Order: sequence, then structure tokens, then C-alpha cells
Amino acid sequence: MRAVRRRPARTLALALASALTVATAACGTPGSGLDAGVRPLAAGTTSMSDVRTDAPDLTVTVPALTAAPTTEPDGTEVSSDPVPDPVPEPVPETPEPTPQPAPEPPPAAPTPTPAADVQVAPAAGPQAGTLPCPGVRCLTVAATGDVLLHPQLVEQARRNADGTGADMDFFPMLAAQQPWIAGADLAVCHLETPLAPSGGPFSGYPAFSVPPQVLPALLETGYDACTTASNHTLDQGTEGVQRTLDALDAAGLAHDGSYRTEADSRTPLVLNTAGGRVGLISASYGWNGFRPDEPWRATGIDVERLLEKARAAKAAGADVVVVALHAGEEYDSTPTAEQRNVAARLLADPAVDLIVGHHAHVVQPIERIGDKWAIHGLGNTVAAQFDEVHGTRNGLLVRVQFSQDAEGRWTAGDLGWVASYQDLRSPFRWCPLTAPGGCPDDPDGLARVTDVVNALGADRAGAHPIG
Repeated sequence: MRAVRRRPARTLALALASALTVATAACGTPGSGLDAGVRPLAAGTTSMSDVRTDAPDLTVTVPALTAAPTTEPDGTEVSSDPVPDPVPEPVPETPEPTPQPAPEPPPAAPTPTPAADVQVAPAAGPQAGTLPCPGVRCLTVAATGDVLLHPQLVEQARRNADGTGADMDFFPMLAAQQPWIAGADLAVCHLETPLAPSGGPFSGYPAFSVPPQVLPALLETGYDACTTASNHTLDQGTEGVQRTLDALDAAGLAHDGSYRTEADSRTPLVLNTAGGRVGLISASYGWNGFRPDEPWRATGIDVERLLEKARAAKAAGADVVVVALHAGEEYDSTPTAEQRNVAARLLADPAVDLIVGHHAHVVQPIERIGDKWAIHGLGNTVAAQFDEVHGTRNGLLVRVQFSQDAEGRWTAGDLGWVASYQDLRSPFRWCPLTAPGGCPDDPDGLARVTDVVNALGADRAGAHPIG
């Protein structure tokens, strides 16, 4: 029986910022404000102190009325004495109402997610390849490519679990990532597909529904959060979205990209790390022809809308905002003009600090835009694409260091990357090409990935491989 490896638990404490929280904050409720993870009071919000109370009392005097005598047309004088009011009929007493049982309270609304403020536990140890902090303080963000569970990987997970008492174990496929993932202040995966019930049924392409048993493996590897906006987000409809979010919450993984409620979609996800506060936003170019039941169910790529979300995250206290974009042409290592244009427009705004890209299933270049980084395509992290398309077995694990200077400004500095190879022999595993020894089945992989990564001048801007 294989000893089950467990990374120290990462406790996520959710503190939700909703419209109700903002309203109570305006009235001075204890615990409000950024220190409690609550979004700042919106401009224009009023309280009872804004209501005028200095209007003078008004007294209206009604003069007594004296009735004048009147005359009928025939000359008969009519008395002006008032006619006595008729005696009212007695009103029967209203019987006491029969006591009724108190109505059942309405069912509680689901807890909004993503939360406005999520606490991420300190890193589990030193991160491989980490450089000294050049500023007052630093934080590192690690990100990887698509988690795309094809049926072959599900069968491998069942074999991995033989003799352990569990039904599946995905951790051996990801274990080699730990030296770089577990030591990051924040590690983000890209969960491309919806999750099925734990007992299935499971399905692969074209409409994925994958085992939630992958989540403990992601946690054990060291991930803190997953992005969920992709072209497969709606493969299992609204039910699949909600089931995926429920499973992520139960596992303790923060998430952004798809939502249970409209309020959730408008609430920025801000993650507290040992080094600083990170906002995370996830968006996709489309949904493979599926139509969401609500326009807010998942985030599409709209630059102005994404900038609104990024500014909201900064207003909620984020030091750094990361935007994950699911876009580009599949199997093409060159980013499209639209990809580069969207990245440049987002990074031109001070609210966005880093772009990470997914969807192509192959590695795409890293680009320095101003003093920020755009990682156009991270390739696959774990997948089993057996087609003949070259490059689908490669991926990137990227670590970006952000530093804060004495004036409080944060800058994206050192960027290190690990090229990887998906070893599709049984057992399947993630293999780091930059580590000593490389991967036997891909001796030329590191040179090939390096050429792609540096195609837009990443090396000249300081990006470098880490082993």
C-alpha cells in the first residue's frame, strides 16, 4: 500500500463582500473595511445621517364655519341648523383570529462564491529557483496549463489507487510539479472541464464530465486556486457549472470564471497570501456553441468588462491582479493578433499586472509588454491527446515574482519557467524538461519549447528557464 503523500492543508477562510455588506458598512457596522476583506463603500452611498431633520413644524389653523340660512326657489326659508348625524348601527365584534403556525423560513441562499477575500496558507517550503526579493516585500505566483482529463487518465488514476482503499489517485501524475508549485505564495491551475458526480458517469471529448477525485491531487501538489472559464465550461450545462463550484468549495480551492449567481459574478476574488493580496480573473473566448442560461454564468473576453472586474479587485484591496484568458487557435504555437491586442490593452491599464493564457494545448511565447508579462499559452499540464499534432505533450509551469518598492508600487519582475512533457506511457506522468536528466522520450523537447517561449523576445526581457 503506497503511503499517501499529503501537503500541509491550505486553509481558505471565505469572507464575502455583497451589496448587504456594503450597506451595513455605510452605517458603521463593526468589522467593515478592507482589513476585514470587505469591498470599500461605493461612491454615492447614503446613510440616515444624510436625511434632513431640521424642517420647522407646521401648524394649520382652520377657522370655525357659520352656516348661513338658505331659501328654496318657492321662497321657503330653510333652517341653517345642522342636521344631527344619524346614530350609527352597532358594529359586531371581530372574532379573534385563530393562531397560525409561523411560516417556514425560506431556504438559505447558496453561499456566494467566489468570495471577496480568501486566505491562502503560507507556502509549504522554499520554492525551487526562487530569487532574493529585490523590494520591501515580494510575492510569487505560479501558473500552469490545461488540466484536461481524458478517459485514459481516469483509468490510470484507478490503477494508481490499487491497494490504497481509494477509488482514484491522480497525484502521481502531478507529483513532479511540487518543487515549484508548493513553494509559491499563490499557485493557480486551469480546470478546463466541468466535474461529474464522484460516481460518474464520466465522459471525454467533445462534452467533458470528469472525476472530482482530481481535486485532492491538485491540493496535494500545492495549488490554491483554479480558473474555470473555458470553451468546455458549459459542457454539462448549468448543473455542471454548479456541481463544479460545489466540489471546488468542498475541496478548499478558490475559483473564478463561472458563477452560481449574478452577485458572485460581480464579486472580485482576492486571495490573501503571505506576500500580498492577489486578485484573480478568468475569462474565455466562447463556449463551444452552448448558450449560458444567464449572461453572467461565465465570463467572456470583453476588454472593458475585464477592466471593470480588475478595477473592482484593486478597489477591494488587491496588490496584484492576474487575468487568465482562454483564447487563441488550438495547436498553433503563434498567438493570434487578437490575443496580443487584448493582452496589450489589458496590461496598459494599471489595474492588470499579469496575463496567463490557455486553450491552444501547445506552448506559446512569453512577451514583455511595458513592465509587465503576457504568457500567451501555457500548453497542457495533464492531458492525453494522442493525435499527431506536434507539441500537445509539452507545457509550461511559470513562476512570476512581484516586488513592492518603498513607495508601495508593485512591479512584475523575475519570470522563471519550467518546460514539461506529458509522458503518455503507462503510468502517465508530468515530466520537467528543465530538471536534471530531462525526459527520456523527448530529448529535443527543451530546445523546441525554448525557441517558442523566446519567439517574442522573452529571454532578452529577462525570462529564463529554472531547473
